[in-house]
Amino acid sequence: MNSLKSAMKELQATAAQLAESRGLQPDELPCHKDALLILAAAALKNIEKDENIFLSSSEIVAAAKSARHMLRPYLPCLLREEGKGEMRADKKRGRVNAHDNNSDDDENEDLGQYSHTKVFDGNAKKRAKFARLMGGGKGEGSHHNTFAADASTIKRINGELEDQFNTALSRLGKKGLGA
Repeated sequence: MNSLKSAMKELQATAAQLAESRGLQPDELPCHKDALLILAAAALKNIEKDENIFLSSSEIVAAAKSARHMLRPYLPCLLREEGKGEMRADKKRGRVNAHDNNSDDDENEDLGQYSHTKVFDGNAKKRAKFARLMGGGKGEGSHHNTFAADASTIKRINGELEDQFNTALSRLGKKGLGA
């Protein structure tokens, strides 16, 4: 048999851990409602952990788990700026202006093996144009695979390009450059 005092001490320790994991100080919660929500979530968590309840009825554990998951959005968190206990499900992102972007966004574009070439020389417009030509939109990286598969693929591609170049040079004055 457990006493109410020992259960309360265990509940208090679990609630303090839960508050600290959410970035809050257990002794300095913003309001009474937040403290009660944290205590309720901690009590439900303790019900889930208790071995005696688990052996007798798994329905109680399942109900406690679903109730705790229903409380989760309303638990206070240090990082949230909205209301103290309410949470908007449809958060909107702020608009991103092109003027707000620095030229240091070069690292955000995934250019694959071409990301460290000296061709761009820190020119953000050239990088953005290259990424766009490789299939990316504005502010996106390329959508094409910019890494070659392996050495044999690179060798085959270079050989085909060399053959095309030699064929074009041999027919240079005869049928035009595109023949």
